[in-house]
Formats: sequence, structure tokens, C-alpha cells
Amino acid sequence: MLLKVNELSSKAIVNITYNDSPSFSGIVAGECKGDMWVDDIENPNIALVASFAVGSFSILGEPTDIEVYNKFKAFIIENMFCELKSKGIDYFEFSIESEKAKPYILEMFNNKAIQIEDEYVFRKNDKYTESFIVPDGYEIYKVDSEFLKKLESGVFDNQEFLLECLLESWGTYNDFLKKSVAFVAVNQNRIVAVIIGTARFKNIIPIDIEIEDSHRKKGLALALTRHFVNECIDNGLIAQWDCVDSNIASKRTVEKAGFKLLKKNTIYWFKI
Repeated sequence: MLLKVNELSSKAIVNITYNDSPSFSGIVAGECKGDMWVDDIENPNIALVASFAVGSFSILGEPTDIEVYNKFKAFIIENMFCELKSKGIDYFEFSIESEKAKPYILEMFNNKAIQIEDEYVFRKNDKYTESFIVPDGYEIYKVDSEFLKKLESGVFDNQEFLLECLLESWGTYNDFLKKSVAFVAVNQNRIVAVIIGTARFKNIIPIDIEIEDSHRKKGLALALTRHFVNECIDNGLIAQWDCVDSNIASKRTVEKAGFKLLKKNTIYWFKI
């Protein structure tokens, strides 16, 4: 049986974290919000981690004992599937961080019709040096303490567009300001686009971009990304961009923004 925990010791964290998976490793390390279940609090071999920002699970760790996998399977089927169904969710979506653990995990669900999609992980380690071009009619603001004060005072419309992303990932303004980066694009005092670091592990921050439908294809994603990356570099951080194969617009933007491919993952899901 796995136990749901909020905090692990630094020694335990090392066992089940991965530098190229900040969205989930950051939850294990206690840096950002999410849910975590482990097989052993003191010396975890395997963990199931749920990221609200990503909207799915990841399985971390690479046990060598087959009994650990057996107990993990029992937990998923007897507990997690029931919990998901109680929330009206009829599918299980997940990634597997360890290549060594992958065949054991997939074997657990060999009776399911597993669907897969490739996910690409990109990073940018250097600043943009050319001048930024902000699309006509828009202003870009850094989300800092002063901006949040203006937001709370009602200066900007559509504040929930930013706050939903920010609080879902960080819980409080203070945690966000200490650990992350965000910018917004504003049109006629309305927040119409957001780029935010939704997690953090060590100095790696994964990006999420949200743009209102009527303001897409205007160059906002690229403009926001350039501001975000340079702010990260100035603060010793590295921006990471994850996108699935079917998200053509995201892939086009990340390539245009000059990010370099780090690795390819696989996302799995099936009906429960």
C-alpha cells in the first residue's frame, strides 16, 4: 500500500527525483503544489505524483524488487482508480520517468487498451539579445509584487485568467514570488495571455502559456517567451518547455523561440 505524504526528507527525495522532470520532481521536493504517494516514507522506491498544472500523473523511481511493483499495482487498481472514478474521471493518464521501470509498469496494465503520444522536452540556456517586438495593441508586464497589488485593486480585467494558473501551482503569492516567474500580455486593461513557471526543481522551471482564443496567432506566445527566458537567465534559472506531438502550435512556437530538444518522453492513458 502506498501512503499519501506532503513532505519527505532530503535523503528520501534523492531516490525518486529526476532533473528533466521538474513538474513532478518539484512536487516530491516540496517546491510546488501537487499530490504524492510513496511506498516507504524513509526510503521510497516508487512514487505516484499528480500535478494539477500538468493535469496527469507520473510514476517515479526504479525498484528492483518485483514485490514493490505488485503492491504498487494493487494500490493503483484498488485505490487510485476508485478515487478517480469518484471524481467523475474515467481514465488514467501517466508518464514513467525511469526507462528501467517502464517495462514493469506497462506490464501491470497489459489488459488495458493503452493509448500513447510522444512528448518533447525543450530547454533554452541563453538569453535573447535582439530587440523584443511586442504586437501592436498589447503591453507586457512582469508579474511581481507591484503587479499583484494592482491586480488586487482591480486595475486589470480578467484577473482570474492569471490567478487560476498561479494559485493552482503555488498556493500563495509569496511562494510564487520566491520560486517562479510570470508575465502577462494586456489588451485594453484586460489580461489576455499568461506565461508562467508552473513548478520548480532545483533551477529548472517548466513553462505554461495560456492565450485567449481571440488573441491567438498575433505573436504573443513568442513575445512572452522571450521576456520569460531572459528573466530566468538573469536569475540563474533555466526555462523548460514540454509539448505533446499533437500540439502543432506549441511545437512551432518553441522551435521559433530557439529552444533545443533535450529528450522525448511518452505519455500513456487508458480507460479505467
